[in-house]
Amino acid sequence: MHKHRTFGAMAIALLAAAVLSAMAPAAVAQGTDFIMKGYDVPVTSEHDWKDAATIPPGAKMVLIYGDPKQEGPYIFRVKFPAGYKLPAHKHQDQRIVTVLQGNYWSAIGEQFEQAKLQKFTPGSFYVTEADAPHFSWAETEVIIQEQGMGPISSPIDYVDAAEDPRKK
Repeated sequence: MHKHRTFGAMAIALLAAAVLSAMAPAAVAQGTDFIMKGYDVPVTSEHDWKDAATIPPGAKMVLIYGDPKQEGPYIFRVKFPAGYKLPAHKHQDQRIVTVLQGNYWSAIGEQFEQAKLQKFTPGSFYVTEADAPHFSWAETEVIIQEQGMGPISSPIDYVDAAEDPRKK
């Protein structure tokens, strides 16, 4: 008798799950308005790239959406030459980094340690939590796209202040 109750309860649960799964797309479609905005920003656009003042010389940046000083999302791209090392640093907000071109290596830590680096290839991404110290290296010429949520008062804070190019 006990086996039948278990089977019966399981059968009811499976049937309920199947009915809810079938109904879910209709419920979402009826109660949701989807709004999409598209932006065509070529990776190879050369006219917008500027020397990056907040990181060591050699990298170029372009802000493609929003403003980090204002409330809301912002997106920028960074181009690193092959061999570029970005010292340990952190950000006030969570960052989502997508590799658009090249082989980019990054790791969590208070100082640059080559052995800790993890490789990210084109199309891959990672998330760095707010205030998590991390560092990076560009094996090849790299273009990343990084997004965060403003407002932030400082785009980058170095673990070792002596590595901050704004203070040199």
